[in-house]
Amino acid sequence: MGSVITIDVLGTPAPKGSGRAMLRGGKARYVASGSSANQRQLKCWDVAVREAASAAIGAVSVPPFVGIALHIAIAFRMARPAGHWGTGKHAGRLKPSAPQHPTTKPDIDKLTRSTFDILTSVVFDDDSRIVSATITKAYAQPGTEGATITISAVREDMCT
Repeated sequence: MGSVITIDVLGTPAPKGSGRAMLRGGKARYVASGSSANQRQLKCWDVAVREAASAAIGAVSVPPFVGIALHIAIAFRMARPAGHWGTGKHAGRLKPSAPQHPTTKPDIDKLTRSTFDILTSVVFDDDSRIVSATITKAYAQPGTEGATITISAVREDMCT
């Protein structure tokens, strides 16, 4: 396997919120945050990322990146809300008032968290290996929602 892997994922990027511990019967229990709808969305994102990663790296018994420093770039492609599009004779065209960038939820850090967790043990052995990242969030053309993920080994001389 080369020192760069690019994965193109089609689907709706889903955030992973912060879980918390709660005491039940004197024992700490992990409670995932988010609604059941978000959990379903996260499950769909998990499947889409895993399938795209498997297509990119092929059948492997261990992740291609083990024990090395990594750089990851993720370009999330988000769906535009329906209110950004014209209606009637302007159907299919963006309204002039439609914002250029998605500055609303989901937060970029929560999208990143979910994606890193999904890729762990599939493409790399531990997300603690990621020493640098470039993450963007942009609106997608309809039907192209998802993410392009590029993972590369960091040359050791670049870390010192």
